[in-house]
Amino acid sequence: MRAPCYAPPMILALRLPVLLTLVLLSTTPHALAADYEGRWAEEPAWCRNTRASGTDELPITISRRLVETFASYCRVLSAVRTSRATWRLRTSCRDEGRAEWEPRTPVTFVLRVNGKNLYLRDDTGVQNLTRCPN
Repeated sequence: MRAPCYAPPMILALRLPVLLTLVLLSTTPHALAADYEGRWAEEPAWCRNTRASGTDELPITISRRLVETFASYCRVLSAVRTSRATWRLRTSCRDEGRAEWEPRTPVTFVLRVNGKNLYLRDDTGVQNLTRCPN
């Protein structure tokens, strides 16, 4: 029969802060998906549409790195949570038809999530969107 493993109290005292640090690091906002990430559409039927379907009624795709709309691609430069359900994304956008060498346009998006709904505000106005199923 093996003797039980015994750790001196000092070792146990050192383990607790290390374990707490590991738990906190694994649950930081960078490790978790932001609640705004996903595909969003003005009308639920638009969720089925793709670029290949030839319509401009496409969902908006938002991730930590990209905001993709029907006619533009925006690279996310920073994302700041301003409240429990609100984010401010500072982006650099290229509209459809613009050459790679042309300067990008700075756009700030304000996103507010309420369950399956997303309020999106930018320089052009406000959109109320619904989350598309995965």
